[in-house]
This record gives sequence, structure tokens and C-alpha cells, in this order.
Amino acid sequence: MTSIIASKLSSPAPQSDRTQGSSGPNFATPSLNASGDRANLTTLWREQEVGAMYRNTEYTTAKQSPTLIDYCGLTEDVLASLTRPIRVLDMCCGAGVVAAHLQARMKKLGIERKNLVQLTCADSSTSQLEHVSARVKDQGWTDTKVVVADIACLPFDSNSFDHVLVGNALMVVAEPYAGLSEIFRVLKPGGRIATSTWAVEGWVDATRDAVAELRLPGSQQPVPWPQTSYHLTRSWSPGLWEDEYFTAAMYNAAGFTTISTKTEGTSHTFNDGQQLHTAFETLQLGIIYRFWTAEQREKLAPLLAPTISEHIRNKYGGEPFEVTRTSVFATGMKPEA
Repeated sequence: MTSIIASKLSSPAPQSDRTQGSSGPNFATPSLNASGDRANLTTLWREQEVGAMYRNTEYTTAKQSPTLIDYCGLTEDVLASLTRPIRVLDMCCGAGVVAAHLQARMKKLGIERKNLVQLTCADSSTSQLEHVSARVKDQGWTDTKVVVADIACLPFDSNSFDHVLVGNALMVVAEPYAGLSEIFRVLKPGGRIATSTWAVEGWVDATRDAVAELRLPGSQQPVPWPQTSYHLTRSWSPGLWEDEYFTAAMYNAAGFTTISTKTEGTSHTFNDGQQLHTAFETLQLGIIYRFWTAEQREKLAPLLAPTISEHIRNKYGGEPFEVTRTSVFATGMKPEA
């Protein structure tokens, strides 16, 4: 199988998609921090091809969605007892993983057509939102809007949402602190936010030894690769979002109260190295763009997937294996007026 990384790296350097596309939604806000977007690889994540690649992460991120939704106060008991409509924002919605779980929960409770949960899915990537729009239509999501928006400059009125969900995003956006302030603004008094941020990426340990001998011909220096999960998360995250104390402190700085945090892991079974590589290919692409030279990207990127696959096959003898991902979950409330 040809790696998307290999084909991607044969294309020009990533450019922003912050313009109106022929089939995508209209971008509502200008670029706020172009240099920050580049530093955090946000520009890369918005690319059409990378957006399609990123959808493969749903295999691992989906398991975290119920916890995030519960932490935001949207438990089954709360949803079942609704007597008035509420507005929910799934910010940085990506491929719609969190929204899909919320829709499934509503259908389970039989409230999906009662106009009780009015959902807005927002992201700065038009390619991701085109996918979400297709899910809305194909899966019959109800009361759902799809909006292109930057978390640091939201195109929504103040005091307009009851709940805001941000799944696995604050640690990769260019302006996370401005983003929290914007979420505070658009929440109604008494409204609740919940976020999840990467803490420990177990796949780093699974791939580290595989890449240890990958180097250019004649070179004694192997290509850089995260040796710990910390090397990965610190490569783009503007802040210690893998730390509960830091996350709670940033909630406090934005004005939230009744703040709670917890760290929770989920285990994922993979059948082979190719499946592992595919699930985390976007993050590996980020490593390549961040740490490798142009020559290394050109000559060694095509070898990455087969190198990882062979290492995993030798290590586990072709048997399924487990990888754990750990995230920090946080929640807070906008004080009543």
C-alpha cells in the first residue's frame, strides 16, 4: 500500500485553505495568526488531502467521545430530561467524531427529532467540514449546522450556547488562550465547556525502535523521531496541555469556575503495523514536516510505512497488539450573571 505521506510529500509545501471553496462553506473570519498557524502545523491540518487522512484517527478518538460529552454535562439522564431546546457547539469538530456520538445518544433516547438539541459543528478546515456535511446528510443528523470558524475569532453572538465541546484540539491550534476566551464569550451564563487534550501517545513507543535505523544513504545520523510522547506533544503545543494543573489554570484565566480535570486512557487493538501507521499517519506527517530535512522527506518518507509494518510484524509475530492513548479531560462553567 502506498503511504499517503509519501504522495503528500511530493506536493508543494502546505498552504492555508482560508478561502471560499467552490463546494465548501464560506470562511467567516480572517487569518488571525499566520505565523502561529505555521508553527503549530495548523495550516497543514487544513489541507484537503491531510483532512481526508486525519479521518483515520477516528478509530482511536471515538472511544474518548462519550467521556467528553458526559464531562460537558450532556449525560443520557440530562438529555432525557430536557424540556426546552439547548444549543451545543462542537468546536474544532474535525471529522465530526464527537458530534456523531452525541447524535447516536440522542437517537438512543428517542429525542433526535424533538428539536431539543440544536447542534453546531465548527472547524477552520473546509475539507473536514465537507466530510461533516456529508455525515449530516447520509446519517440523518437532525438540527445540525456546519460552520467554518476559527476558535480564536468565533462568528457567533455572545451568550448563545449552553454547551461547548472541544475534542483533542486546544493543544494544536495557534491561539488556544484566545480560543478559551472566545468560548467563554459565546457561552451563556451557567453554560459549560469540556475539552480533551493529548497527554500520552502510546504509539510513539510502538514506532520509536522501528525508525531508529532509518537514515539517508551514507549518513551516520538517523532521522529524528519522538523518543517519548513528550517529544511529540511539545513539538507543536503552545502550552502544557498534557498537564491537569496547567489546563485548569488556563480555564481559570479565561474566567471559568467549578473547574474539574481528570486524566484517562483508552486501549486500542491493532491487527498489524499498517493499521497502526494509517491510524496515526497525520501525526507522523507532522513529525516529518517538523523535524526532517527536504532530502529526508523526499527519500525516506516512502520507507516509513513499510519500516513500521516490518518492525511491528517482527515484534508481535503477526498477532494483534494494544496501544494506549491518554488524554486530559477538563470542564468548567461560565458564572451566572
